[in-house]
Amino acid sequence: MKEYEPLRQFAELARTLHFTRAAAALHVSPSALSRSIRRLEAQVGEPLFEREHHNVTLTDAGVAFRRYAASVLEGWTAYEAERSTADGPLHGTLHVYCTVTAAQTLVPDLLARFRDRHPAVRLELETGYAADALDQLGRGAIDVTIAPIPPRLPRGVDARVLASTPVVVVAPTSAGPVRDLVAGRRVDWARLPYVLPERGLPRDAIDAWLAGRGIEPRVYAEIQGHEAILSLVALGCGVGVVPELVLASSALQDRVTVVSGPRLPPLDIGLCVRGRSLTNPIVGALWDLAGEDA
Repeated sequence: MKEYEPLRQFAELARTLHFTRAAAALHVSPSALSRSIRRLEAQVGEPLFEREHHNVTLTDAGVAFRRYAASVLEGWTAYEAERSTADGPLHGTLHVYCTVTAAQTLVPDLLARFRDRHPAVRLELETGYAADALDQLGRGAIDVTIAPIPPRLPRGVDARVLASTPVVVVAPTSAGPVRDLVAGRRVDWARLPYVLPERGLPRDAIDAWLAGRGIEPRVYAEIQGHEAILSLVALGCGVGVVPELVLASSALQDRVTVVSGPRLPPLDIGLCVRGRSLTNPIVGALWDLAGEDA
């Protein structure tokens, strides 16, 4: 319904915090999106976004309104899905968020089987950082995510394991100072430079392992994206920490090598949904399909 379009536009801008990217995703011009947001702010009676030069942030009112918008849009999506099933096959849209690696490994088979059963459902697939996945889900910006499952899930989130992968420490195969430091029988972990994820479960795992040995790591870089970590490791900048699944699917796998020693907890990768979203027939259908492999 057209009445919900301003809420969809608000939700997309709240997700991206970037007018140009949000407008492209919504298939409108940035100026049209800006006008729509200003009309919405006039209806609400206060600014929802702070705009400073090229920076866009949510105001306190915007944070509160985002929760309202997510609830309304989720309810409307569920209603549309329920209405579509009354007369036959599922119709609607499923918005999936995952990493690039998951999009190339776990997702194709799962979504191919889903499409075989529900060909009328439109799939939207967005890739991003694993550490952002559950936050995106909690904010209602996406329907489902394929992401690492933490030991304790956020309240209201359910998960089904799709795969498990070890977390490994990798070093460059090319000659250089880093390679020399890991080539001996005993690795001097305190002298190595590290290329680490800014946050997330692999970062927590290596931090705990190093702390247990009283080592304060020499951090060369903290970056988002395991693929970027592999690039810096291959260049000889340091040793990195990545899920083995990322390494196995990387074009750089021949330029890095796994360093023996650290035994880090494996990652369970799973389909994560908001529990209340399981009343949406489309989300529920994907959840049931994932459960068939459990």
